Order: sequence, then C-alpha cells, then structure tokens
Amino acid sequence: MFYLAISSSQPDFKPESLTPRFMLWRPGIWLLDLGPVWAYWCHQAGSHDLHDLHDLHDLNGLHGFLRQAISALAGQGVVAVLDANPWRALLGMEVMCERGLNGFVSAQNALGRNLVNEASWDIWFRLADEVAAHWFGTRRERFNLQVFRRQARQMALGMERLGIRKPADLGGIPALAIRRRYGAPLHDLWLWSHEAPSAPGALGAPRIDDGSPAGFPWVLWRQEQAIQVKRHLDSPLLEWEHMEIVLREDVDRLCALLNKQGAGRILSLEWRVVFLDLSCLVIPIRFRHPHDLPAEFPHYRTALLQACYAFEDAIPAAMGAAVDLGVYEKAIGSWDLMVTEKINLPPVMRDLFGSVRAANEAEATDDAEGVAKYRLQQLENRLSVPLSAYEVTANWIPEEGYKNVQKNMQPNVEPYTRPSLRALGLRRPLFVYPKPRSSPQPTNQSRAWVFCERIMDKWWRSGSASGQESTQRDYYMMRDQEQRAVWVFKDGAGKWYVHGMYN
Repeated sequence: MFYLAISSSQPDFKPESLTPRFMLWRPGIWLLDLGPVWAYWCHQAGSHDLHDLHDLHDLNGLHGFLRQAISALAGQGVVAVLDANPWRALLGMEVMCERGLNGFVSAQNALGRNLVNEASWDIWFRLADEVAAHWFGTRRERFNLQVFRRQARQMALGMERLGIRKPADLGGIPALAIRRRYGAPLHDLWLWSHEAPSAPGALGAPRIDDGSPAGFPWVLWRQEQAIQVKRHLDSPLLEWEHMEIVLREDVDRLCALLNKQGAGRILSLEWRVVFLDLSCLVIPIRFRHPHDLPAEFPHYRTALLQACYAFEDAIPAAMGAAVDLGVYEKAIGSWDLMVTEKINLPPVMRDLFGSVRAANEAEATDDAEGVAKYRLQQLENRLSVPLSAYEVTANWIPEEGYKNVQKNMQPNVEPYTRPSLRALGLRRPLFVYPKPRSSPQPTNQSRAWVFCERIMDKWWRSGSASGQESTQRDYYMMRDQEQRAVWVFKDGAGKWYVHGMYN
C-alpha cells in the first residue's frame, strides 16, 4: 500500500476526492491511504498495477497523474510526499515544510529518499510526540504517554552526547537495541524510519480489518452521514432470483441518497442480511475501480452482479450455522444496504477520473483508447475474479516471452527493449502452452505448412523446454485435422511438439 502525506493551506481541500480512507493528522495536515484506489490510479495514468514501481516509464506517468490531481484539488502551494510507509511520508513532508519547498515528491526516487535521510532529530522527535498523542487517543495497549516522553528525552540526550546529528547517521543500530534501552514505542518508530521505501505493504506488518496498518495510530476520518437503506421483507425470500428484484429497488433508493451528497463513486457496499432465526450475515460488496452507481440506472447490472457473487460466496457458511426452521431455515427476513467507501469527485476531477460522459466524448471523437479504458474498467467491476494482463517481453524463448504485468516485476526486466524480439513476439500465436506437448510426426508436409522461425534453447540451463539434449527448434504453422491453425516445432533430435494455437 502507499500513503500520501499532504500539507495544504487551502481551506476547502477535500481528501475524499482522492481516496475514501484518510485521517486528519493535525490541522492542515492530512494522511491518505491510497490502497483502495491504487490500481485505479495506475490504470488512469496508463500505468500497470505495480507495487515496486521499477518500470520508469510507468513511474513517470503515474507521478505526473498524481501531481495533476493534487494540484487540481489542493492548489499550487501544496506539499505532498508519497511513500509505502505513513511514518516516512510524514517525515518527508516535515522536511519539505521546514525547508520551504512545495510540490509532489515520491519516496520511490532519489529526491524522496534523500528527504527522509535529511530529517533532523528535532523533526524526528517532534513527529514522534505527535504519534504518541495519537497512540494515547487510540488507547494503544500497554502504552503510557508520560513514560514515552521521558524515554524520548533520554534518547534525545543520548544522541546529543554521542554527537549524532540525525537519525540517518545511526542507521546501523539494530532496532532491538532501541527497544531494550528506550522501550517498544520508540523501537517501532525506529523500525519504520529505516524500512526500505520501495517495500510493498506499509510498516512491514499486516493490516487490520479496517485497512489501517498494524501498529500505526490510524484514525479513519468520517465526516458525512452514512448512506443507508433498510428493507423489511413482506415475505421471507429463499432464492437470489427473488432477492435481486427487491435489491434493485433498494439500490435505486441508495442512488437517490447518493445524489444528494454530490457526485460520488462507490468502492464498497455492506449488505447486512438477517435470517428468520435472527442471525446476521454481513456481506461486503466491493468494486475494483470507483464505480458510478447512478449511471447504471435502471438495471444496476454491475452492483447486482457483485452482490450475487458475494452472496454465493458467503451464504454456505451462514447456512451451516443456521437454526433448523424447516423449509424456512435459509430464508431472509430483512436487510440493510449501506455505502461503506466512496470518493466524492468535484467537477475539476471528473474527467481526470473518467466518467460515462468522458467515455461518450471519447467515442464521439474516435478515441479508441479512451473508450477501451472505460469499458475495461466496467468489465473488471462486473467480474467475480480479477482480469490478468500480459505483454511481450524481450525473450526469444516462447514460454518465457510474455509476463503478467499485474505481478511485481524484477528491476532488470524491461519489455520491448529490443524491437526485433518484440516484432517476433507479436507474430507468435496468442495462446501458448506453458510446456510443449509431444506430438507424432506429421504425415503430410504440404504447402499448407508455413515455416515461422528457428530458435535455440538457453543451453546454459539444465535441460530444454522439450526435455531433450538438443537445443534447436524449428517452428511451423500448420493445419490440424480440424483445420485449426496450430504452432508446432521440431527439435534437433527430430521429435515434434505442439506449442500453441492461432485460433
């Protein structure tokens, strides 16, 4: 996950335009959790859903998008620092404020890393005291504010006597030594200060149920009244086909309440159903991208599909614990439907985040890429499983010539580094078996055969893709008995294999 620390003097700055999860750190300082909308932002910026951000092209595109979004919402004098760790994001922001700098900086580049490394002890201990105040407010277990402040003063005095000017100069000290001498809270802060800035996941620890990082004093800011509708059914319902009709009416009521609060995009709903035995089941309904619910009036196909998937996943366990009520043991008597996460988009941001109107304009101007982007987002919101995206890589071995762009990339892997390999990959079939399949020798080598390419296996590896000692492969496109275009090859030992299909 990634966190954005923002210092803005603009009184009408609304962090809910960027993410549904944020907290007020202190007046004028906001801390935003970008986890719920990270994939969407990458998608809008034309980048992949990356976590390590090793691809420099995607990195520059994403940073440009974030800079544009933050400037549109918070003005030109804003100070914003992006980091995988909320503590380090706050440290970098404090350094920028102290030096009179403004703008957007990411800890993924050299400037962002240097900002955190240049933090003085004054900044470190001042921010540590603010964290302690939040710990006290959230009632951290076994935490004593007075003891913490005394230990912090002892640590500051010790650093002054040792002549250590800033925390970065003491990076070699193990965190366990800090714990033994100054206690667990300062140990946690020390760990967070020296965590690798590109590590995926905040604070090197799991996140709790509400999405906040474990150990960090996260207080979710909720200013608006909850958007919620209730339904007491006239007769118990057993099947989804009957529930869908009634649930569509409730989604319509929910949209009416949503429109009163302005243009909002839904990220998650909570469907709380009550059975006849009075047991309750909470069913989360989540969207992969911020979803424009009112735009789907009157069918609400996307929301109802996700509700159906969530219901089918959650109901078996609930039925196992239900009280035996005969034929009605699976019946639902009432439910609540509530918006749990959404972002509010002011007019200046609606085109930036994409909308139905923007998609229609793109279609009118023959912007095929804009239309495809919007339709792909809608498709991902409707599916029960995430889509996988693949692209050609600079590798001549077919089974290694593509990669899933949604998985973490290694720093030394860059697609399309060699135009010849890219062109070769684009001529290959779209469907390639992960491992070639043995095939009998073809009996008729007619004119229908087309020679494609000759490659060599990576001889320095143990064995080859076909399991033979010979490393040469001659690839052909041919028609099988069902007139399908298949991709076959003959290895150096004269054995044949099927490796892919064209259609």
